[in-house]
Amino acid sequence: MNQRLVESLAQIILSLSQEERQLLDTKIAPPAPATLPPSLQQEVLDLEKRLQTFERQYQMSSEEFSQRFRAGELGDAMDFFEWNVFYEMWKSAQNLLQTFGRG
Repeated sequence: MNQRLVESLAQIILSLSQEERQLLDTKIAPPAPATLPPSLQQEVLDLEKRLQTFERQYQMSSEEFSQRFRAGELGDAMDFFEWNVFYEMWKSAQNLLQTFGRG
């Protein structure tokens, strides 16, 4: 550690005006965390309802469906493409919620 440099910086900081210190704080403060739209939780719930509809109709979980769909085992019905899109959207939303500690 360069003690002289630190002491010089401390003197400079102490000589700053209040306004200059506030400006310095904004420059060195960690960036504010990104915020999630408040509606994300509701969107997740809406996606879960859609997924549950497909799960009941086809008698399999969305996870099992996704694996089988990607493996080409289920064909190319429009329902399957929709289900896949909703499942991918749900997974992305879940990842966001976990990243921000809300999942």
